[in-house]
Amino acid sequence: MPSADFTSWTKTLPQWHGLLRISPERPYAHAEDLYDAQYGVGTAEPEEGQGLCILLQQQAVDTSGPALEIGCGTGRLSYGLARHYPGPDFLVTDPSPTFLRITQNQFVEPQPDATRLHFALLNADDLGQLPEEMFSLIAMRSTLHHILQVEEFFASCARTLRPGGAIAMGAEPVEAGYVLMAAVAQAIAPTLKAAGVTMKPAWQAQLTNFTDTVQFYCRRDLVKVTAEDKHLFTTHDLSDLAQSHGLHLKYFPNATFSDFAPPEAPEFEGFSVFFHTYLKYCMQFDEEFLSEIRLHLQSQLKFIDECYSSHVGPAVTGVFLFRKPAQQ
Repeated sequence: MPSADFTSWTKTLPQWHGLLRISPERPYAHAEDLYDAQYGVGTAEPEEGQGLCILLQQQAVDTSGPALEIGCGTGRLSYGLARHYPGPDFLVTDPSPTFLRITQNQFVEPQPDATRLHFALLNADDLGQLPEEMFSLIAMRSTLHHILQVEEFFASCARTLRPGGAIAMGAEPVEAGYVLMAAVAQAIAPTLKAAGVTMKPAWQAQLTNFTDTVQFYCRRDLVKVTAEDKHLFTTHDLSDLAQSHGLHLKYFPNATFSDFAPPEAPEFEGFSVFFHTYLKYCMQFDEEFLSEIRLHLQSQLKFIDECYSSHVGPAVTGVFLFRKPAQQ
C-alpha cells in the first residue's frame, strides 16, 4: 500500500473506545499514572520533539510522509513531535490504553492541525501488520529494550519505513555503561563497611535488586517473555542488526532528543550524575543511602568522570538514528 493511502488505511482499522486498534490492549506492568512521578518529571515540554525534528533536518531525513511513534508512554516525545513534525500525519501508539489517554490529555487545547494526530493501540510485536513503506519517521523514546523479538522488530520497521526515512530512538540503555554502573555498585557495600557505615537490610535489598536487574538485562540466555524491561544493547549490535535490514546507524552517545533543540545545551552531566540519578529514580534508592554513596564513592566516580573530561563517555545511553537509503 503506498504511503499516500495513510488516511484510507486508518479508516479500515477497528475502533476501541475512541482509539484505533491494531493490537489488543495491554496495560503497563506498573501504575501508568504514577510513571512520571517516579522519574521526577512534570508536565511534558516540547523540546524532545522539537529537538528530534531539528536532528532529522540536520541529517537530511525525508519527513514528507507520516510519522509513527511506538510506545508513547506519558507523551514525553509525543507532545513536541506533534507540534514540530512537518509531515502530513502523526500516529501515536502504545499497547496501554491508559498511557494513550494520558498522552491524549496533553492535547486538550485546540490544535490548528488536530486532524493530523491519531492514537492507536499497538504492540511493537505486531508491527508487521502495518503497510509497506508507509512512514517517513518511526520514533521511540525508551522503548526498544521493552521489545522481545528485536530482530523481527527491525525487519518490520525497515519494511514499513519509506525510502529516505529514519527510525529515531532516544533514551535507550547501552550495555557497557550499565554494566559499568553495576560494577561500581559492587563496591558500595565493602566501601561503606570500611568507612564504618552499617549497611541496612533495606539498602542491601536495593543494591542487590539493582545489580541483579542489570545482569538480567545483559544476559542473553534467559527467558524474558514476562519481563517489562528485557534487554541491553551494544552500539555494534544495533549497527549490525540495522545493516542486515538495509539501514545505516548514526549514534550520538549520551545525547537526548532535547539536546538538539535551542539552545543546544547537552543535558548529560557526566557518569557520576547519571549514576546517582539512575539509582534514585529508576531503582528507588532512598535518600540516606544515596548520601552515603555520594560521600564514600567520590574517588571511584571522580576517576571515571576525569577519564572522560575531554570527550563524551562512557556511553550509557544516547540517540540512535537509523537511515533507510533513498531510492536511486
